Amino acid sequence: MLWRLTCILILFAAVACKKETGTLPPGDVRLHISVKHHNIPIPHAVIFRKNGTAIFPGRDTALYETRYVTDAQGKLILTDIGNGQRDMVLYAKGIDPNWDSTQTTPVWGYQLMSFYTRPGYDSLVNVLIPVSE
Repeated sequence: MLWRLTCILILFAAVACKKETGTLPPGDVRLHISVKHHNIPIPHAVIFRKNGTAIFPGRDTALYETRYVTDAQGKLILTDIGNGQRDMVLYAKGIDPNWDSTQTTPVWGYQLMSFYTRPGYDSLVNVLIPVSE
């Protein structure tokens, strides 16, 4: 009798501890972006993102899906990336207030991105967007 009870308890424990198959928690993928002109941060630069391509579509901002603004140090953190294969273009434009006395020199540049992050894993990707006149 004790043997049967032990077997039943082991069976219930084995069924209760079974993990659900086929589901992975999403990973936390972050892009840490810096926009710089001659190694000087560009404050409040506007960054445009186009997903699904690693070819620069040009400077027409209507061709991009998303728009962001960097902080006063020219930095931005994106967290809505997702795992898997990612191809995107990051196009930045702004004003370099240190370049001339009028503080109106427009600068722009882009970075082509193609990377893979494993599903369920956290990743940090550092991105520098160099801009010029």
